[in-house]
Amino acid sequence: MLWKRTRILARSRRRRASLKRGVAWGMKMQVEKDETAVPEAPQISSDTWFALAIAAFLIALIIFTGVASWIFTGDPEQIQPRAQAFTPFGGALIAVVTFFTIAWRGVLNTRQLEYQAAQIKHQVEQLTQTKRQNDAKDEENLAKLLMDGTKLSGDDKESHVLAGVAVLQAVATSPRGAFASQAMDILVDLVEGTYNQIAKVKIYDAAREAVNLGATAGRKSTRRISLLYDDDKTNFTHAINGVQSVFYRNAYFDYSEYPRFTDIREVRFEKCLIEEATIHGNHLRFTNCEFHGCKISTMTGAFLEKNSFESCDFSGAKYTGSRPKKPQVLERLRNHGNFFSEDNPIIGGVPSDWVVYLDMIATIEFEDLEEGN
Repeated sequence: MLWKRTRILARSRRRRASLKRGVAWGMKMQVEKDETAVPEAPQISSDTWFALAIAAFLIALIIFTGVASWIFTGDPEQIQPRAQAFTPFGGALIAVVTFFTIAWRGVLNTRQLEYQAAQIKHQVEQLTQTKRQNDAKDEENLAKLLMDGTKLSGDDKESHVLAGVAVLQAVATSPRGAFASQAMDILVDLVEGTYNQIAKVKIYDAAREAVNLGATAGRKSTRRISLLYDDDKTNFTHAINGVQSVFYRNAYFDYSEYPRFTDIREVRFEKCLIEEATIHGNHLRFTNCEFHGCKISTMTGAFLEKNSFESCDFSGAKYTGSRPKKPQVLERLRNHGNFFSEDNPIIGGVPSDWVVYLDMIATIEFEDLEEGN
């Protein structure tokens, strides 16, 4: 068996060596092909154009010398006719010399531009390589921070856990974005594990703030969490963003905390107390909740049936859907201080119902106040 394994290993090494030689030979052939490739158009070097320009200049100089001798050594009466006769040929000679000179300069400029382009390309490749190296280094550092933060967050000492939260927050809010989702997952796990533990309130606050900062930076966790306060009283809690979904039970939100939800579609409420907040849409996500002093912007029969309202402002609220099948649904709105403004009635539903079950507040004009005084 050992002999067979040795033969297999030797054969594998020979194959790898042969493959490497084949790759090297292919790369060499490609380079030679690029260097010896025949251009599609005729190529004239700058030296050739320079030689042509010098030759044209010398030929033109000889011709001009001979013609000048022919013109000025002859009969004086023939000077002007001879000069006029040679003028077109002289212009042509000058044009030929100029053409060769311009061609030579053009080839030189082209070579210079090609050289500069090659230099720029080389610099771009160097910058790209440097950027790749820096990106790899940054990701390596973020991976190390993630490991360190995870390790610290599982420590028994509160100070170590808080330090771990700070490290994970740096990963979650990093512009690079590498490992941000993993950092958000760990922070969300901390939130769910400490939200109802008084002894760990500092950890909960730090982790919650880190998660919300990550959400502000566009990061999102893959977790679905539940914050369930299963006792007789509602507990003041905070908005959690940057998760797949969050479920609250027996939680309390006021006018300052409820608007902090960036996407209310990801949130569900059960037996929650919400005070002095503006409620718009998301009706199916409220069950057995109490609304105190809230501004109701939209509503449905199911929304009114599943929840209770006290001192809420329904002015201009948009009612959608059919009329509630149970008469007592609207009856629950009566005598609880719920109202709407006379000049801003409820849109939709049966207008007579709202007048019966809600208090209609008359509009007070400033002129009436002045007359009363």
